[in-house]
Amino acid sequence: SEHEGLSKLMLQLQAPFATYMSTRTRRAVPQQDLGTDPCVACQPEHVWVNVNRPGNFNQLHEHGPPLLARAASGIYYPGHPEAESAQANQAPAASVRFYEGGRCVEAAPHAGLLLLFPTHLLHEVDPVWPGSSARLSVAFNLFVRWLDKPILRAAFAGDVGAVQSLLRASATSSAADESDAVLGFQAVHLAAEAGHVDVLALLIAEGANPEATTVEGWCPLGLAAAQGHLPAVQYLARLSKPVRLTQESLDATLAADVDLQRGFAGFNGALTVAAERGHSKIVKFLTDFATT
Repeated sequence: SEHEGLSKLMLQLQAPFATYMSTRTRRAVPQQDLGTDPCVACQPEHVWVNVNRPGNFNQLHEHGPPLLARAASGIYYPGHPEAESAQANQAPAASVRFYEGGRCVEAAPHAGLLLLFPTHLLHEVDPVWPGSSARLSVAFNLFVRWLDKPILRAAFAGDVGAVQSLLRASATSSAADESDAVLGFQAVHLAAEAGHVDVLALLIAEGANPEATTVEGWCPLGLAAAQGHLPAVQYLARLSKPVRLTQESLDATLAADVDLQRGFAGFNGALTVAAERGHSKIVKFLTDFATT
């Protein structure tokens, strides 16, 4: 993402997310060939900020159905200990409560608290007490990415040297075509989604298909657009088949209902998901690209 704060948050989420997945999923989290680090990572689907002022609350809700890739929801409470200490002297924190199977679990928010939970889990947040400071939280849905092959881990990390070595060492088949066993992500998908243009260029030069689709229907261009990586979108769009659309067809694409239970592929898919995620610079580039 072009937002530094979001990038830092996603980096901090990787280890807790791996632990969450190892305790929640029925399938074993794959381990690296050497060592014990889990070969699983996360990418954001949606991220939003809640600012609850005195009297504000969040009514009972959930974050959507779980999907093959949509693996978890989360809430993070940023802040400084000094501010939390001052607020603690004013009034109790507005608690968040989760409900499942007749049980209730309650948590008291504080600076640095991270909560990960199933996307369908019902939860609510109490009103912020009068006289209290505003309560800031960052909420999100997370996609899982299975990194059960060395080339996938290297592409996700943006390690050009490792990707190059693995491609050269591939004897009978190209490592660029290897995919995870669950979602069908190849290295080219992971590099696009993470915005690693240098890795993308290397993979495609070695035969990776820039239009390959995953099990859910994502292509590299759609993944780059979804995550707001303009340089990767520009690179991939210029590799794709020429697209020329009328203003009427563009308006129809942007006005169409969005199905978030599938991936987005092709030029229209990239434009649709960029608009849905609010990536205005990518929408402008793709629109200009298709009409000039």
